[in-house]
Amino acid sequence: MVSLPYETARCREGKIKVESVRKRFAISSMSLMSSVLLFCAGCGSETLHPIDRSELVGSWKTSEGDSIRFLADREVRTSGFSDSGEESCGDGGVGRWSFYVVMDDRGESLETSPEAFEGSLISVRLPGGAEGECQVDLSVIDEGRSLCVADLDNVCATRERFTRQ
Repeated sequence: MVSLPYETARCREGKIKVESVRKRFAISSMSLMSSVLLFCAGCGSETLHPIDRSELVGSWKTSEGDSIRFLADREVRTSGFSDSGEESCGDGGVGRWSFYVVMDDRGESLETSPEAFEGSLISVRLPGGAEGECQVDLSVIDEGRSLCVADLDNVCATRERFTRQ
């Protein structure tokens, strides 16, 4: 079993229910993302840090005015939100959020779970965008005080940091 540099997401009852609809591409890209983040977690100044749902729920904002509000029922509301490729997710919107969980003993496969109550990687899905849905992954950093946009190559792909308001 691989020792992870951060605590993985867990479910309250010890069981993980995975979203019923899975795309093969999403599964393989999450596996790749897991490997890259494990490799990169120790190579930059950014270190992943697990937080629980109660620490995440609330309003977060960047110095540029982009904002994200996480609600306890897994709803998310955004304004001026974009992914690491600077593709906009629109002017804002309402979507869903979930923590990623490790699905295998080697720590090579990550998937989102609507049952997870803590984690260090967060998936935000919003309607719209070029392909009908905009997905942005966020890393929890600075001992849980900041969030940044993650991609396959970086724990933090942009300089912008969301901080709790």
